[in-house]
Amino acid sequence: MRNYDFECVALQTDCSAQTKEFVETQWDQAIDRIDNWIRTVSIYLTDINGPRGGISKRCRIVVHTQSGAPVIVQDTQERISTAITHAIKRAAHTLKRQVAKKRSKKRQPLHSVIETLPELEAEV
Repeated sequence: MRNYDFECVALQTDCSAQTKEFVETQWDQAIDRIDNWIRTVSIYLTDINGPRGGISKRCRIVVHTQSGAPVIVQDTQERISTAITHAIKRAAHTLKRQVAKKRSKKRQPLHSVIETLPELEAEV
């Protein structure tokens, strides 16, 4: 169950319900345990070259987090499923790294307070 806004938009390409379901499944699996840090997710699927073919399928992910700065990741591949998978993995990795930094910053002041306590005892 998501507690944030999620949208998958197909631009300049036909996107089946099966593709959108694939996107949602991949996203939900990748974002395990950090979904409470996310406010909105927008995933854009684009066929850059249209019917000409080639490496032209792009997946662009924009994630707005509780901490402010958006995470923007995109990947371009020959197949849309590959672009989706790569972009989601990169976005999840970036988000997890940001969350880890935030968590360590929250914990840091506690360690610094504990480390200064012996100094206070020595002065007394």
